[in-house]
Amino acid sequence: MSDETFALSAERTLEQILGQLEGNAPEVEADLVDSVLTLELPDSSTIVLNRQEAVEQIWLACSDGPARFQHTDRGWRDTQTDQELGEVLGTLIGRRLGRTLQIRL
Repeated sequence: MSDETFALSAERTLEQILGQLEGNAPEVEADLVDSVLTLELPDSSTIVLNRQEAVEQIWLACSDGPARFQHTDRGWRDTQTDQELGEVLGTLIGRRLGRTLQIRL
């Protein structure tokens, strides 16, 4: 993937996450600034997603530990577990909200 294609794909993905959270989880404070998506949850925890252009990945950081996602023909997949980014993020946020949350990318 070219650098420009990666940057556009990653930015679009972060924007999709932001839009879905605004619509489906308004209790989550979400800000996207300079390709860094910061999520502040009601339990005072924080989840940060950002793009890493050098390795063409989206990185996730939270108290549960870090994760790195590589774009494949099946979407953004965790490089360790092969789980999809939306699934991982929905589980992390849903657990903190005490309800099921689906994020479709």
